[in-house]
Order: sequence, then structure tokens, then C-alpha cells
Amino acid sequence: MSKEKLVTIRRHMLNTIGIFLVISLVLELLVGFYLKRQALTELAIEDARHSSELVFENLYTKMQEGWSKEDIRKILERLNEIRPGMKIDTYRSEIVEELYGRIEEDHRKVASDPLIQEALRGHEIIRIDRENAIRYLYPIRVEQKCLQCHQNAKAGDINGVIDIKMPAQQIIISLDQMIFYFILTLALFLLLFFAFFYWIFDRRLVVPLTELSGEISKIREDTDLDRKIHIESDCKELKMLERSFNTLMERIKFYYEKLLASLFIDPLTKLGNINRLKKDLERKRPASMLLLNIDRFKELNDYYGFELGDKVLKDIASNLKKIVPPGTHLYRIGGSEFAIVGYERCDPRKIEEIMSELHRIAFESKELEGLRITVTGGVVENQTERLIEKASVALNAAKKRKKPYEYYRNATGLEADYKRHIRWMKEIEDAIEEKRIVPYFQPIVKVGNSKIRRYEVLVRLIDRNGNTHVPDEFLEVAQNSRLYASITRIMIEEAFAYFKECRCSFSLNLSMNDIKDALCRDHIYKALRDYPSPERVTFEILESEEISDFVLINEFISNVHKFGAKIAIDDFGSGYSNFHYLLKMKVDYYKIDASLIRYLVTDEDSKMLVESIVHFAKKLGIRTIAEYVESEEIANMCAELGIDYLQGYYIGKPEPVIRECHK
Repeated sequence: MSKEKLVTIRRHMLNTIGIFLVISLVLELLVGFYLKRQALTELAIEDARHSSELVFENLYTKMQEGWSKEDIRKILERLNEIRPGMKIDTYRSEIVEELYGRIEEDHRKVASDPLIQEALRGHEIIRIDRENAIRYLYPIRVEQKCLQCHQNAKAGDINGVIDIKMPAQQIIISLDQMIFYFILTLALFLLLFFAFFYWIFDRRLVVPLTELSGEISKIREDTDLDRKIHIESDCKELKMLERSFNTLMERIKFYYEKLLASLFIDPLTKLGNINRLKKDLERKRPASMLLLNIDRFKELNDYYGFELGDKVLKDIASNLKKIVPPGTHLYRIGGSEFAIVGYERCDPRKIEEIMSELHRIAFESKELEGLRITVTGGVVENQTERLIEKASVALNAAKKRKKPYEYYRNATGLEADYKRHIRWMKEIEDAIEEKRIVPYFQPIVKVGNSKIRRYEVLVRLIDRNGNTHVPDEFLEVAQNSRLYASITRIMIEEAFAYFKECRCSFSLNLSMNDIKDALCRDHIYKALRDYPSPERVTFEILESEEISDFVLINEFISNVHKFGAKIAIDDFGSGYSNFHYLLKMKVDYYKIDASLIRYLVTDEDSKMLVESIVHFAKKLGIRTIAEYVESEEIANMCAELGIDYLQGYYIGKPEPVIRECHK
């Protein structure tokens, strides 16, 4: 290839133009010479004919006037002087010699010149000699008017010959003829130019480019990355294009193979990845899988850093390669998950051995010296469908039951929960998108006053069939996803908008995750800042969630109090309550948990505990609210114990619209 003599397109064009110019010049010379000969012949005949007729008419006129031979000779001499180089002679035929006598000199010329003899026989003759001089011999025919003098002749006979000689330069050229020949020459030149240029362009560029396009189309259709294109051309640019395309295809093939490798190979451990596993499972052979997850791996990454975390993964992969049974396949399918797949019947003893070996792994790195990891596994046996899903169900069951590993056959009950979880995730997403997350309002009354001036805002989800769903059905799913923050934001916006024109007070539930979320806190502060009566707003913090960051919670409470809003501890007495930790929080209300209020009338222990909470709250100047007031007896007992506010179905159910407040 390197020895080929290649020419650039520009050089091709210059060569083509050069060749064409040479050919054009040669053709122009040939055509010019031809046209010149033709023009000289035609123009000379025409010019000489006109001159001969003019000479004849002059001579005829003078002969009628009785001029002598000498007079006529002088006329001819005068005519010869009109154009430089022109010479006119006349010769008599035998008919004229019979009447007027023979001129010996002329007779000798006639006898010695075959052209004059041929002209006397009636032929017009034109000749161009080597010196480019034109000679025209014009035979004079007897006309009717000539018979009165030439009585021995008849019409059509030859009276004589006028012999005219002149240089070619003396020919008078017609402007029309000159333009015609110029246009003809130019048209011929352009026709030849474009025909020649098209032939060269087609042969040198169009045909090779068409071949190149065809070769590329074949590669595209056949998806053959090994195929090389070749075009027959000596054009440098086309050959460069050919080589560049072939080089590009080689690089594409190289990166395609690397991409395929990365698509199926985990770059860190060099094990097969999730794509490789899915590809292998497409064979639909009965297989068993042990799905392994490194416990608390995120915390290990956060503490030791990602670099050491990667070393842990590589060490685990290396150890797994040593302990997996022959004939099984090892994969890394996630950040901290490995899968062992075998196509023979699952051996429980082998599962036990693998799990034991994993817990005995010792790491070589000094930074990880002494580190011990735990691994949880999920086992699915002899299945052909959804192995990864089923192993994942078993793995989650093991984590939930705090077991080192679990079999899918013992965890089928959890699969229904996962399906429900997935269904609710989709339902919540759609409800948020379609504005079907709505507030409901449950009244709260002050003991001794039946007039409703306070409400708790509760979240509800309306499905597409119009059914209303309470938080127990979907809120846990939302809390385990990123959707919970969106629900909180919607409830804040809806509640503040609804009560803006209402003089009633309202309370909203907040989780610890809401308070930890800086965006949520800012959203709350902005809502309070824009609300005309922030003193009517209460935020209920769920006491059922463990509160550990007292600095953050007290900062939030302090900021809310600056706006005049209130704070309540919801579900107070549900499990984590202790007086020491309550003293750290400057709150305004305790909402006593429903589990205590429900049995207030029938259970003496519940009564004693509620009584202690009320007494403690009054000492601190904190008001109390009883939840789950379902009957008149419970309401009366709450009043007797000194509880300040009542809430429950006896007071009123949650409704989508508040009527009393707007009245």
C-alpha cells in the first residue's frame, strides 16, 4: 500500500484541466484549420463571385458603349489596384474569338492552363495555393440580352472566363458568419470540456465513492467488524479515507470487545457480573443459587474508605474462588453481593461449609487487620424461573429473622409482602403525580367545651377507583423509599393553604426523618413565615421513633417557637418515653398514646400510668391530649384525670372538609 503512487484530488483536478487544455488546444487548431479552409472556400467563392459579376457588368456596359480592347484593359488595371494583391484577367471563348478575333497572348495562357480550359467548359473553379492565395475562375454564360451582339451563340454558352486572384486576407468576412463560427466553436469547446470532465470525475471519484459506500453498507448490514474495505483508486484522499475507515473499524472492534467484556465482567473482582448471570440463566436449566450479602458494608466503606472497601471485596472474591465447589459459577452481582450458582442438586452441607469459611476470612491489609465480617445468605434450590428474585427474598428473610442464611422454601410468606410493597410503591408514585395525596381533618376539643376549634391534619391516599386509604396501608412503604419526603411536603402545603382563611388551629405530624431533612425544615420555616397566624400551628413529633440527636431536635423546636408555633409529642407512652429525655425537649403538648387511652376505663394499670403522665405534664406546664377517645365513658375518665384535650371517633371522625370552622 505504501508503494502505491497516489495522487490528491486537487492534483487530479489540475491534471484533468491540464490534459483538457492540451487536448482543447489541439482540437482548436484542427477545428480552426478546418473551419478556416471551409470559410476560405465558401467565402472566397462568394467574394470572388460578387467581384466577377461586378467586373462582368462593368465590362459589358462599356462594351455596349463602344469601348475598345485597350479601354477594357485599363479598366481591369484600375480594378486590380482597388485591393492590394488582387489580379483580374479575362479570357475569350472560341465563340467570342469567331466574332472579335483571337488575342494570342490570352490564347497561349488558355492553352497552357488546364484550369482556364475547365472553366471555359462551364465549371466554377476555386483553388488555394501554398501561399494562402485564392484563385477563382468564373465562367461567363451567355444570357438573353447578350444575343444581340453574340449572334453566333445561344443562351447558356460560355462567352469567356474571368480569372480572379487575391490573398486570403482580402476576403471580406460577414459579421453574422463570424459570430456563427465563434458560437459554434465555443459550444463545441464547452461540450467537450464537460464531457471530458464528467468522464474523469465519474471514473476517478464517483465510481470509487460508490464502491466505498457499497462496502460500508455491506458492513452495516452484516455487522461484520472484521471486514476490511478496499477501493480501486489512485486518489490519495480516497485511499486515506479507506485506511482511516479500516483503522476506525479496528478501534470500534477493540472497544466493542472491551465493552462486551465490561458488560459481563466485574472490573474489580474479574468475576462475572449480573449481566453474565442473567445471560447464563437464560438456558432455563434447573439451578440452585446461594446469594451472599456482606453485612453493614456501607458502614465499613464509610469508616475505612472506598479504597479499603474495594480491597475487602477483592479478598472476599479471592476466598470464594477457593471454597466454591467444582462445577459451580461465582458472580459479583452488586456492590456487596455475590452469587454462587450450580446446576447440580443443592447440598445443604456445602452451604453450611461456605458460610462458615466466609466468617473465618482474615484480611492481609494492615488497615484491615483484625477486621471480621459477617455475611448473610439466601438459598434457592433447583429452580428454572426467577432465581435472583427468589434468592433475594430468602436473603431478606434471613436478615429479618437475624439468621446467617435462609432457604426460599421457608421464606415464601415474605414474597407476598414484597409484591405488596412494589404495588404500593407504584400506587404512591402515581398518586403523587396525579395529586391524589389529600388531607383529612379530625377534630380536637377542649375538655368542658364542645365547640371545635382545633384539628389534626391526617394524610390519605385516594386510588383511581375513588377508594380512600389510611396511612397504615402505605406510609411504611413510603418511609422506606424517597417518596416520604414528597408526601410530607404535600401535606404541609395543603394544610397551610386550607387553614389560611380559617380561624381554627391545626396540627401536622412530623417524623424524625423530616426534621433531619434540611430541605423539609426550610420548607416548614418558609410556610410559617408566610402564614398569617403561625401561633395556630402545632407540629406533632412521633415519639414512637427513637430520638437521639437532641441538639438538632431542640434547635428545630426553638426555631418553631420563634414563629409562635407549638410542638407536641405524639404517641406519648408508646415505648421510648422516659422522664429524663422528656426534660431535654421544650414541648407544648403530650398526646397520650391510644394504647393507654383505649383501656383507661377497664385497666387500672393504664389508668395509673396516664394519671402519672398528666401529673408530670402539669408540673412542667405542658398540656395533654388524649387520643382514641371512642366512648363517653373514656371521655369522662379523661376529664376526671385532668387531661386538657380530647380526640377520637367519639369527638369526630376524620373528614375531607371542615364545616364547623368555615361557619
